[in-house]
Amino acid sequence: MRKSAVRRIGLATLLFAGAGSAAGASAGPTASQAVLSFSYQVNSTTFPAAAKLTVTLPATASTLPLTVTVASAPQGWLAVTPDGGKSPLALTATVNPTSLAPGSYSGAITIDTVPGSGSPAVVAVTLSVSNPPATLMVTSPSANYAPAASGSSSPLLTFGYSTGAAAPTPASAELDVASTSDLIPFNVTAGGASSKSKGSASAAWLRVGETGQLPGLQTSGAALSGSQVPILVTLDQATLATLDPGSYTGTIAIAADNPANGAVTVTVNLVVSAGPPVLRASFPVFPASLPAGPTIDPVLTIYGDNFFNTTVVTLQQGASPPLTLPSQLISRKVLQATIKAAYLAAPAGAAVYPIVWTLSVFNPAPPANPAQPPAQTTFTVTDPTQPAISSVVNAASYLPTAVQTGTAANPVPAGAVSASPREIVSIFGRNLGPAIAATTTAAGTPPVFPVAAGGVQVMFSLASSKTVYAPLLMTSANQINCVVPLEVAAMLGTANPSVTVQVLNGAASTTAFPVTVVTADPGVFSFGGFGQGQAAVLNFDDASGSYTVNSSKNAAPRGSTISIYATGLGDLAGSATLPNGAIAPGAATLADNTARVDIDGQPAVVTYAGTSPGAVAGLVQINAVVPPTVRTGAAIPITVSVGSAATARRSQAGLTLAVK
Repeated sequence: MRKSAVRRIGLATLLFAGAGSAAGASAGPTASQAVLSFSYQVNSTTFPAAAKLTVTLPATASTLPLTVTVASAPQGWLAVTPDGGKSPLALTATVNPTSLAPGSYSGAITIDTVPGSGSPAVVAVTLSVSNPPATLMVTSPSANYAPAASGSSSPLLTFGYSTGAAAPTPASAELDVASTSDLIPFNVTAGGASSKSKGSASAAWLRVGETGQLPGLQTSGAALSGSQVPILVTLDQATLATLDPGSYTGTIAIAADNPANGAVTVTVNLVVSAGPPVLRASFPVFPASLPAGPTIDPVLTIYGDNFFNTTVVTLQQGASPPLTLPSQLISRKVLQATIKAAYLAAPAGAAVYPIVWTLSVFNPAPPANPAQPPAQTTFTVTDPTQPAISSVVNAASYLPTAVQTGTAANPVPAGAVSASPREIVSIFGRNLGPAIAATTTAAGTPPVFPVAAGGVQVMFSLASSKTVYAPLLMTSANQINCVVPLEVAAMLGTANPSVTVQVLNGAASTTAFPVTVVTADPGVFSFGGFGQGQAAVLNFDDASGSYTVNSSKNAAPRGSTISIYATGLGDLAGSATLPNGAIAPGAATLADNTARVDIDGQPAVVTYAGTSPGAVAGLVQINAVVPPTVRTGAAIPITVSVGSAATARRSQAGLTLAVK
């Protein structure tokens, strides 16, 4: 060990002997640089640049020749040219680091006269050989990962997704991040994704995170040689559900904190295919039936999910070839299709109705699922000469049901029609009554509206097989106004509180139309009709005791009394003395005394809610005081509701009155 140390000291003495005395000997040479430094990174194709230096002699010795010697450990990596000459002597020093291991190497260039001056010039030379900086390495055990292909610097992750599916395929992928040597802190960012097949950037559907972390748009880690940091790549399901079929591209950027340690960008390809369409369970198509021989091309509205611009709608009767219908996408859940009127022409000769067609909705099958089934429902063509009901609505609001505002569950199923005892309803359809509209007249003592007019009747059937007929107010071919009989109240509180409605027109009858019975189903009449705009409200003048029609030109003062006209607020107190369809001889209050009026969102004081004397029992008059704190204007919103905090039901929105 000691001999080795002695040899090392001897080598240093050999290399640097005289370095401190070169400038001191007046007859010796002088070098323009005392130290030359070179650096090289292993495997670099570029060697360090050559170094230049000049050696000169004092004037007294300028004619002496100069000689150059080189020493290095190991010998050979340092070269100097020329190896001699006259002063001033220009020298070029080059290094060759080939095969040298990383480390620091020393050498020396000695220049002296011939004969020797005893004071040579010695230039110290150092060569630093280093490994390249540690770099990030990314690999993956996932089957949907592909390393960078020839000519590409980006690895690839591929995902597939069918709209409506619970998850993409595969559900996730893993990227393993490591270092070639030293510890490398790094960051991972998901981005560069496009939310549409043709453009606009968004990274919302792409997520990254270390195993065990919640996925997000960014994460971080520290890579070390010999170990791997797993990065989980997932897709955001909520965002996937909004993507239309097409190809989407995103990136995962894995970058070291120090740029010298490198970065890797992984490209993520997402292919979204259209999954099979789904039709809504209830009322998947409107209208579900039409009479034969329509005069214009009917338009069907189809409800469901997984509808796109490429969705196809067909109509097929029996084994005949399907007919493709022109369609228009409204949204992913609403699609409209047009039927050529000629398809529904009334067949010549005796036809057996109804004629049932199969309506099919399907998306072009993606490569991964060529056997994708269509969604199907039936569409019925009915006898154009027979009566049919298309809808039953509140005669004031023109809506099939009121708004449930109470905390209890809505007693009316989604998409169903509701009615309450004594509610005035409008029945719409075809061939319901006479071609020219006709009103009826109350007769008898007390005056009662008839249950039959010109061969037309409206029959309500209860679950107990009991039938009862509704008092008729108006009949026509496409509309009947009538009063819901009191007897339907027997269905309240039963397991299935529903009745069916049929219109009888002579010997012909409509099919049964289902209606859910509720205690109250309020709607407010409007002067403009159709249940919108100016509400049917009268202003009361305390001074004159007169009523005037509320309008933008005749607004109700704040703090004044108004009368509101509505229907569907339930039965009357003491109703046994007032039969179905009777004219109210005087004031009779509602059985439920919870009637409420809201004006501009503020509750008004209700002074009366019941019959309107001289009108059919079913038309409800509500007297209320306009709150003194409401806004003034020509269109202040007004609603009417009835029921407890749990059962309350409210009239339609969109009605207004004028307040000053």
